[in-house]
Order: sequence, then C-alpha cells, then structure tokens
Amino acid sequence: MDRLAVQAPEVSAFLSRELERAIVRPEGDLPRTIVRMGSRVLFRRDDGMPPEWGELVYPDQSPKDDQITVASPLGVALLGLREGAHMPYSDADGITRRLMIERILPA
Repeated sequence: MDRLAVQAPEVSAFLSRELERAIVRPEGDLPRTIVRMGSRVLFRRDDGMPPEWGELVYPDQSPKDDQITVASPLGVALLGLREGAHMPYSDADGITRRLMIERILPA
C-alpha cells in the first residue's frame, strides 16, 4: 500500500477508509455473494451505460480488458459489496459516480 500511497494517494486513502470500516474474515467464511479478489462481477454505473462484467484483480497483475485492479477507485468500491449493494466512488475524472452490484460469480 506504500507504493499506492505515492502513485495514487486518493485511491490509497479510499482503500484505507474502506479497510478501516470492514469486518475482515477468512475467505472461507465469506458468503459467495460478497465481492472478493478474483470475483467476476456484473455491475451498473449511474452513467446510463449498460451493465458490465469485470474481474477484481491484484495491482501486480497486468489487467486485461475485463479486469479491474483493486488499486483503482472502481476496484476499491467493488471490494466487499454484496449483490444489490450500491456504492459511491470517484471516477478517473474526479466525478462522483454510484455503482450497483447486479451479480457476483465467486473466484
């Protein structure tokens, strides 16, 4: 997280806030309907575009087209959400957006 704090301080701060309020559990104890690393997620943004699929990946992976790094504002917003949950986040342009989780396929 130190490297993230230097490269993207606003994302690092967002991730830190989310981790502070999170209830951390072993992966095996998480319901299958919670977004975690490696989950495939169908989500909708409030920008009028159709829903899209993405896979949540670690920052050291080179994300492919449908992969979302957890070191991005969208990735931080997705982490730990349940199906049907809504979450605000700031996009790459600094605009506050809201996303909704429609479906989760476990890793």
